Formats: sequence, C-alpha cells, structure tokens
Amino acid sequence: MITKFDLYSDQLHRSVMIHMYLPDDYISSQNRYPVLYMFDGHNLFFDEDATYGRSWRLLNHLYQLPQEIMVVGLECTHEGNERLSEYAPYPFYDPEYDGAFPGKGRQTMDFIVQTLKPYIDTHFPTRPERSKTWIGGSSCGGLMAIYALYAYSHVFSKAAALSPYVLPSQSSLLYHSARARVKLPGSLYLSWGAREGNTGHEFIQETRVLTTLANILLKKGIKLQFDVQREGEHCEAQWEALADTFLRFLIK
Repeated sequence: MITKFDLYSDQLHRSVMIHMYLPDDYISSQNRYPVLYMFDGHNLFFDEDATYGRSWRLLNHLYQLPQEIMVVGLECTHEGNERLSEYAPYPFYDPEYDGAFPGKGRQTMDFIVQTLKPYIDTHFPTRPERSKTWIGGSSCGGLMAIYALYAYSHVFSKAAALSPYVLPSQSSLLYHSARARVKLPGSLYLSWGAREGNTGHEFIQETRVLTTLANILLKKGIKLQFDVQREGEHCEAQWEALADTFLRFLIK
C-alpha cells in the first residue's frame, strides 16, 4: 500500500510530502522491515504524481521481491530550480540552468537523518539498524545517494545511485569523498548510460568522474556494483528497467 503525509522540516523550512510504500499486511504480520529512503518520492509509484507523467512504477517490482521492505520517498520542492539546491551536497554552477546554486544537500540529509528517519522508526515497524537502512535516487538524487553513503555512513549501509548528476560538482565530490571517514561495511550500486547527455563526450566525462570516485570508495572498503547501460537514457523508464537489479542488490 501507498500512504502520503506531510512532515515539517526545520532544516529546509518547509513541509515535505512523503510518499511511502508499506507491505499490505504490515500491521497484522508482526514483521519488521528494512527501509529504503529515496529522493523524488513523487516519481516513484504513480504516473499521475510524476513530474513528467511517467513514474518508476516501483510497486510492480516491490511486489516481486523475495524479501519485503518499506520505501520512504521524499518529494522535492517544485519552486523554480530549488530542487537543484536541495539535492546538491556542494555549491555548483551549471550554465544549462543559467545560475549558481548554493547547495542545500546537507540540510536535506539532516532532515532525513534527524527528522524523517526517527519519525518512520517511531510510527512504523522498521528495522532501524544501519545494516537495514538504505538510500537511493536518480540524477540529482543519485548524487545525493552517493553523498549519503560516505558522509552519513553511520546511518546508511547501502546506496543505489542511478544516472547521478556529478559533472557540475565533480571537484567537490572527489575532494570530500577522498577525505571522508567511512563506516563499513558499505555497498554502492552505480549505474549510468551512454545516451544520457547531449554528446558522447559528456558520457566520457561522466565515466571518468565516476570511475575516479569508484576507485576512491573501493580503497575505503566500499563494495561496488557497476551497471553501465550502453543504450541508457536519463529518464524514469530507464530507471524502472533497472529496478529489479538495484532492489535485489540492496536486499541480498
């Protein structure tokens, strides 16, 4: 089942809409469940909620998992390009969006860790321990999932980053990830596609940054699963096509 509710964030100074998946029998089963936190929650389940009219359609894939989990998706702000700031761990400039962005990713993560997770663990039958707490997202949300895995590794043990938006903040990302103290064990599913950017050169740049990042994380002891898509595009249909793979990576 899907439930939606608002939760106020002191960190972001706004109410955040939460889109949450719970196993249908979660009340009667007496089970406790791992939790996957995800960005862009409005894009996860239903086409009518999705920004571009096409969701990840995750329900079908969650029903087929051999292990039941909960998914907690937080909705981004829809004011202008504010999403880019809320889902940016570091300040960056992107000429495509004609502006500099301050980077409010730390505030967003603090909301998840200090407000959202305690609320979920209090009101629902979760497995609150680090080994059963995961995070994932695509594009800017994919960047945030990577950031969460090394900067908030005391909370999250696994992450799934699909088509992460890394190029504008690559210098800060590589610098801070190299200096982070990471709690282990940790695992990262990392996917990107050859047809995501405007040119093949952009794919080459992304591959260079992500392989450099991967080497940094591997040296710290984080396990990685690469899933480079030769025909991969930057869209919800592509990310749905990877759902069975990254969900099973998380639960294994």
